[in-house]
Amino acid sequence: MRELNRHEVEEVSGAGIIADAGAALGLGIGKIVDACNDSGTKATEAGTALGQGIGQVIEASLNTVSNAANSLGGLLGGFLGGLFGFGRR
Repeated sequence: MRELNRHEVEEVSGAGIIADAGAALGLGIGKIVDACNDSGTKATEAGTALGQGIGQVIEASLNTVSNAANSLGGLLGGFLGGLFGFGRR
């Protein structure tokens, strides 16, 4: 078995820069709500989960767009290379 690179680990775990930033933002907002309402940590926990979830959706969308662009680039490169003889010796 091979070792996963950083990008693969982030995809599997769902943790990435955007999800982490969303979680931190949600944490901050939740703490403010908790402080104003004397509600314990319910809003903090909910805000963290919500922020992380939004970040994960954004990351998944960006990964999908990136993968589609890479696939399209490979198809176009192969087509143009075949059409104009690039890569032939």
